[in-house]
Amino acid sequence: SAQVAADEASAVGINWTFAPMMDISRDARWGRVMEGAGEDPYLGAAIAVARVKGFQGDDLAAPNTIAACAKHFAAYGFSESGKEYNTVDIGMSTLYNFVLPPFKAAVDNEVATVMNGFNILNGIPVTGNKMLQRDILKGKWGFDGFVISDWASMAEMATHGYARDLKHVAELAANAGSDMDMQSFAYITHLKENVEEGNVSMEVIDDAVRRILRI
Repeated sequence: SAQVAADEASAVGINWTFAPMMDISRDARWGRVMEGAGEDPYLGAAIAVARVKGFQGDDLAAPNTIAACAKHFAAYGFSESGKEYNTVDIGMSTLYNFVLPPFKAAVDNEVATVMNGFNILNGIPVTGNKMLQRDILKGKWGFDGFVISDWASMAEMATHGYARDLKHVAELAANAGSDMDMQSFAYITHLKENVEEGNVSMEVIDDAVRRILRI
């Protein structure tokens, strides 16, 4: 199905999709359960890999392939009470053994991009979570694609009370490893001044730009 989608999307000039969603979830009240592969991390990883390969094929330069996006990094499917955008509070064992395996499998199979999420994970919004994005994804796993925020999830860090304002949002997200801002307008309005004031280093900017241009 992913390969068919890639054939049809690429034929009209689309070269990137925000799929597959590989969130493991145990709560059927969460409205997005139909997008994922259920409760089992092994099955979730297998389906994630199949969909990534379907979208991307063996060569992203081929005219009938599109870049895939592993989402939502991470733990979005464990939102309390199944409520959308809600808080997630889970132990490291659950994170590593249930939440992360599909993402690790996708990275091992060269998924081009990763999307973070709306949720807080153990007190920190995942869009501003350095442990997830820099330490695990780009560090331990060696992911060389780029990370995009979910729709306005950067701005929602201020709504969560984690950031003071949109300028602070841009600083936190960039330093945590979010390379591209979807729809918050935090980067385009505030990233330059954050660099000029020393809040974000040019090394962070260069790394994000290289990742995006590479894809």
